[in-house]
Parts: sequence; structure tokens; C-alpha cells
Amino acid sequence: AGKQIADSNGCTGCHSIDGSASAGPTWQGLFGHEVTYNGGTVTADEAYITESIRDPSAKIVEGFADIMPKAYASFTDEQIASIIAYIQTLE
Repeated sequence: AGKQIADSNGCTGCHSIDGSASAGPTWQGLFGHEVTYNGGTVTADEAYITESIRDPSAKIVEGFADIMPKAYASFTDEQIASIIAYIQTLE
């Protein structure tokens, strides 16, 4: 379900799933790893990914611009959980 939500909402237009460069950080190998952002480092867990979807300007990943649309903040908790579950499969 998470892959379908990501694909149908354009998420994978900016976030690659294979490690290749794109407008946003890749999702491959993201979950559970450290992310360097504009104010430090954080582990990419459920809380971080949820915050990144709901408030994409909160922690801008180093090397990327603050371009993620705020419209994704309207995703339901279930949609976000599905996207996170999908990201967890992308090792």
C-alpha cells in the first residue's frame, strides 16, 4: 500500500528508491540510519519520517533544498504508516 501511495502522490518523483541522485534524499537504506540535516543528526525512524512528511521544513537533509510541498501534511496517519512500512523494505 505504501508503494502505491508514494507512486500515486508523486513522492518517488523526487525520492529515488535505488540510491540514485534525485531532487530529494533517496529512500533506499534510509530507515534506521543517521541523517545529517541543517541542525545536526537524527535517526531516520517513524517519528523522523512522520515529521518530514507533516513539516518538511523542520529538518532539511544536508545537500538538499527546502522544496518538498507542504501538501503532504494532509496524509492520514494510516497513509504515513504505509509509506514508512514501504521505506523499511528499501534496504
